[in-house]
Amino acid sequence: MHIVFVTTELATSNNSSGGLASYTANMARIFALKGHKVTVLVAATKDEKLVFDENISLFVTFVKKVVWNAFDRAAKVCAFGKKEEVTEIRRFFVNIYKSTQVRNKIDEINRLEKVDFVHFCNLGSLAVRANPGIPYVVRLSDMGNMLRGANTPQGDIRYEANKLSIKDKLTEYALKKARYVISPSELLANVCKLYLDINAVVLESPFVIQEQNWDYSVYDSIVKEKKYIIHYGSLKYLKGTHIVAQIAKKILESYPDFYLVLAGISEDLLDEKGNNIKAHKYVERCAEEYSDRVIYVGRLVREQLYPFIQNAQLCLLPSRIENLSNACIEAMAMGKIVVATNHASFEQLIDDRISGFLCERDNPDSYLNAINEALRMSDGDKNQIILKGRERVHLLSPDIIYEKYLSFYQKVMQEW
Repeated sequence: MHIVFVTTELATSNNSSGGLASYTANMARIFALKGHKVTVLVAATKDEKLVFDENISLFVTFVKKVVWNAFDRAAKVCAFGKKEEVTEIRRFFVNIYKSTQVRNKIDEINRLEKVDFVHFCNLGSLAVRANPGIPYVVRLSDMGNMLRGANTPQGDIRYEANKLSIKDKLTEYALKKARYVISPSELLANVCKLYLDINAVVLESPFVIQEQNWDYSVYDSIVKEKKYIIHYGSLKYLKGTHIVAQIAKKILESYPDFYLVLAGISEDLLDEKGNNIKAHKYVERCAEEYSDRVIYVGRLVREQLYPFIQNAQLCLLPSRIENLSNACIEAMAMGKIVVATNHASFEQLIDDRISGFLCERDNPDSYLNAINEALRMSDGDKNQIILKGRERVHLLSPDIIYEKYLSFYQKVMQEW
């Protein structure tokens, strides 16, 4: 079978990446390893010099500067001078353009070597102009309006409470147009059914980890032989960094031999006076006299980040909402205890107090209590939680996930 995976991000050795990028790379490698012809098509905004596996064909489309400038001018005209709408309209133009680039490139690939199946790895805007002659599926990677709501100080994640952007509407159009939609999480599948009347099939993401490629240089230079709790991913409201800030002082005060490590892009939060402050700086400020034990390591590629996760005493992931958290899966696979949020999709991975800890969203006391409980458990109890966590992650192993996806692909192709 010749499968084309279409994405906006791809995890490579020279590219720091999130869950979508890792998902695409894992899926491509799994199917290539099973003997399928695999092509990855990255629809980038700018020219990216990506290097990937030699046995997997890689194509990158991007928006040239002259085209971007033309869209910028057109957006300003269409927005009638309203600055706040220029970016949204420009993004709409860019997404239509990207979807056209994707359609043309897939048609070109298909002429050279017949394409049997196309998997759009994120949302639906890239699938707006999908060729109906080739079976395809769209993966529901997030709901943009819910994420924007979750990334505000008030953090309202309800679908109906957050305005749809033009891009969101384009995405929803593409999802409704697609005959088949998959979702890694039950949470987003339920949202999709309730608000879009789309029956998304829940297919969890595969998890692959390669320890031989890890880079310990940053870890060794900063925290080697230190005891620490880690909070990683993008540092922002969506990921619950404000909660980490609120409990930082109490953690460091209660555990004088511990450090608090922060890893990821640091975005702006609001301080007590309503002023913007970088998230890691806000955590440091909230730690007060213990700020010297807050360590910000910045954004790392996965090969550099993994040693930090592997050697942490605890992983703190207080996100307001996730799809199927790659950060959580990574930690559990490495035998780490995770303190995460209930009703944010972590419950699909964690049984509370059995394979990890689930806390109330935006409740610092709930997180602090769970951290104390986790750190003060006996080694035997910790080992039991670690064991259950690893058992859950085993269900995401490549061979198990491959069979599920292959069966689904074949079903789609037969019904197409």
